Amino acid sequence: MQTPFYVSGFLYNPKTNQILLVQSRSETDQSLWSTMEEEDVEGEEAVVIFKRIINKLLNLDLKPKDIYPVYDYLHNTRNKFNYVFYAEVKNIKRFNHLKNGNLTWFTFNEALKLPLTSQIKRDIVVGERVINAKKRDIEAKKLFNSLTS
Repeated sequence: MQTPFYVSGFLYNPKTNQILLVQSRSETDQSLWSTMEEEDVEGEEAVVIFKRIINKLLNLDLKPKDIYPVYDYLHNTRNKFNYVFYAEVKNIKRFNHLKNGNLTWFTFNEALKLPLTSQIKRDIVVGERVINAKKRDIEAKKLFNSLTS
């Protein structure tokens, strides 16, 4: 039997270098920004769950080739594994309100200035590093191909 885990992540637009985050309002009226997530899931692949989260929240059907893993870790407070993903979207849609919050696009620098939990901040920082590494890898391949052709 698989241990319950949770899945989180964000959308990323490479044209604007922005990520989509969720602002939720709690009963204490504190507004915190977060990635999109679903908790207490088991029996499915984490990437399938991330795809479903995005579809459920945004009515957006992601293609598997546009979803990338960021990293996974054991969340100390929740005592569960978290699998973090991002998905590249090239056309920014206007996403407005959720039932209990808002959705807004931010650059990475803007996002890190928002009220975030320390873990969400870490997820965003690691996500940016993964995205930047992917960009460097693509540029290196282009340079290599131009030198060898």
